[in-house]
Amino acid sequence: MITEVTVLQLQADCDLQNPESLLCKAVRDILSRKLHEEHASFAYYGQSIEQPKTAFTFVGLDASDGEKHDASSLIDEGSVVPFQNLPGVEKVTTAMRVQFQPSPDPSPALGNHASIGVTEVVFYHFPSDLTNKEGIMGSINKMRPVLARSEALACFDGWAMEHTTNDAGEKSQIYVNVLGWVDVDAHMRFQESDDFKQNIHHLMDIQELQLLEMHHVKLHAV
Repeated sequence: MITEVTVLQLQADCDLQNPESLLCKAVRDILSRKLHEEHASFAYYGQSIEQPKTAFTFVGLDASDGEKHDASSLIDEGSVVPFQNLPGVEKVTTAMRVQFQPSPDPSPALGNHASIGVTEVVFYHFPSDLTNKEGIMGSINKMRPVLARSEALACFDGWAMEHTTNDAGEKSQIYVNVLGWVDVDAHMRFQESDDFKQNIHHLMDIQELQLLEMHHVKLHAV
């Protein structure tokens, strides 16, 4: 299984959380078609709590689908075109496929868990010509036991199969992390803990790290 991750930039005041909104109905319709026509295993959508103009979709696809695309940009492919034409969507900012670990199915962190109320979505941006993935993974792995001691209920991570391009035309490789929490407060308690403060340097000291994006998202299943 691979997971297709799409990031949408919405117009101001668009409410993807409202099931009666035109945007929500349209997104659900697109994801429903993926479930039935592409035999997707799951489909989730949601809006960033901190930045409501940013929205996400996660779709679980057969792994063989990812092999067809290699490192090509999904922005130019038909899989994201339907999102670009929706009322209220300014543009598709990021589209990528990720093979998560420790299991390729990240749905327990996305909402397929009775106790999860919010998903933390983290994007680590690295240069497109990155060669030191092994060293970076060594730093990331040092945080795993720290997360295991936290209130996180599920944690999955993996490299995007495609290089992404920002508005300036610069390409990057992205490492994706999704974590399920009971609520935002549970994540905040972790960030305020001594355990977190004493170990976060393992991530922040990665020299190749260009940008770190973090969002709390309330995801909804289709």
